Amino acid sequence: RRGLCKWFNVIKGWGFITPDDGGQDVFVHQSVLQMEGFRSLGQNEPVEFEAKLTDKGYEATKVYGPSQSQCKGSEFRPRAKRKYRKMRCYNCGEFANHIAQMCALGPLPKRCHHCKGEDHLVANCPNKPPQNGRKRGKNVESESDNSKSSDKFEEKQ
Repeated sequence: RRGLCKWFNVIKGWGFITPDDGGQDVFVHQSVLQMEGFRSLGQNEPVEFEAKLTDKGYEATKVYGPSQSQCKGSEFRPRAKRKYRKMRCYNCGEFANHIAQMCALGPLPKRCHHCKGEDHLVANCPNKPPQNGRKRGKNVESESDNSKSSDKFEEKQ
C-alpha cells in the first residue's frame, strides 16, 4: 500500500499514515521505519507500507520510502534533555555548576568542613558538638557512665 505521513511526533516516535486508497489512518511507530540512523517521518512524506489490523485499528508493520527505498525522515531532531544540577564545589564550598577541578579560585588550603577554619580539620574542630552513642561500631559510654560502673565494681568486692 501507498500513502502520505499525516503527522509524526519525532520526540515520542509515532504518528499516522493516510493511505492513498482512502482507508482508515494507519498507526506507525519508529521501530518499523526502514531507514538508517534516527528514525522519523516528515509531514506529507510519501511512503509505502505493510499493515495489519489490530484491536485498535490498522498498524504499520513495515514502512519504506517510494519504490521500497529508505524513508527520508523529518528534518526536526529532538534536543537532548540537559539536566541542570547544582553541585557543591569541594574547593570553594559554593553550590554552583562547577567542580573543584574547574573552580575559578584555584586550589585553596585544607580547612575544616564544619566551621571552615584553616587552622584545623573537622576531626579536631572545637565548634563541633560532641558525639554521644555509637562510634565506629562500638558503644561508647560517657565518663559519668564509666565512673558509675567502676563504683559498682568496687562495691561488689
